[in-house]
Amino acid sequence: LLLIKMGELEKAKEILHKIVETRSPTANGVKGNIFLTLGNLAISEGNVDEALDYFGKSLDVAGDEDFSARADAMRSIALAQLRKGEPDKAIAALEDVLEDLLNSDVVGNTVNLLTAEIWNCMSYVYRKVGDLGQAKNFAKLALQTYKADLGETNPVTLRNVSNLQLILLEEAEGLEKSEAKSIIDAAKFEMEETLEAFISFDDPWTYRLDVASLKTNLGLVAIWQGKPKKARKLVRQIKEIELPPDHPLEHRVAVLEERLGELEKKKN
Repeated sequence: LLLIKMGELEKAKEILHKIVETRSPTANGVKGNIFLTLGNLAISEGNVDEALDYFGKSLDVAGDEDFSARADAMRSIALAQLRKGEPDKAIAALEDVLEDLLNSDVVGNTVNLLTAEIWNCMSYVYRKVGDLGQAKNFAKLALQTYKADLGETNPVTLRNVSNLQLILLEEAEGLEKSEAKSIIDAAKFEMEETLEAFISFDDPWTYRLDVASLKTNLGLVAIWQGKPKKARKLVRQIKEIELPPDHPLEHRVAVLEERLGELEKKKN
C-alpha cells in the first residue's frame, strides 16, 4: 500500500501477485482484499475488464458465510459495470447483494451499515443515469440507517446528509424557480448545519474535503440566489483548502467559478 501511495504501481502489483500465489493460510485469508486492491489499480489505469476479473476472483475466494467480503466484491463489480456503461448490470448486482443481506442470519449494526452502503451505491448509480427520484429514495434510506446506527453527528452520517442535499439541488435545477425555491432553501439550511458540524470537530485537515464540498455546494446555491459576493467569498475559502490532484471536487469547483463569472458579468 505504501508503494501504491508513492506511485510505484508496478512494484506494488508484483508484490501483491506474489502474496496471492502463496499457499499459506495467512495469505489465503487476505486474498480477497488483494484482488480488490488489484482491481482498483486496474480501474485507475482504465482497464475495466481486468478490474472485473479481479473483483470476480475476490468474490470467488469469499466464503458463503462471509457476507461482508461478498458485499465488498459485488459492490466493486457493480461500480466497474457502471464505469463500463452497463448500469442495468450494476443495479442487478447491487440488488443481489441486498437480497443476500436480507436473507442473512446476521442481524444488528454490521449488516445494517453494509445495507446502507449498498443503498448508497444504488443512489450513486441511479444519479449517474439521471434518475434523481430513485437516487433520492436510496440516499434517504441510507441516511436513516446511519442516523439510527451511528448517530446524527457521526462524520459518515454528516457526509450522507451532504450527499442527499446535493441530489435535491440537482433535482431543483430542473424545476421552475418558484417550485425550486423551497427545496433549495431547505437544502441550504441542512448544508450550513452540516458544515458547522464538521468545523466543530476542530480537525480541518481530516475533514477538509467535506468542508470544501459543502462550501462548493453553498457557493452554487448563492449563485442561484443571485448573490455573487457571497459565492466569491466561498470560492476564496475553497481555494485555501488543499485538494488531492485530480480529485472530482476540482471539476465542481471549476463549474462554480464558471457560473460565478457569468453571474458577475450580468451584475456588472
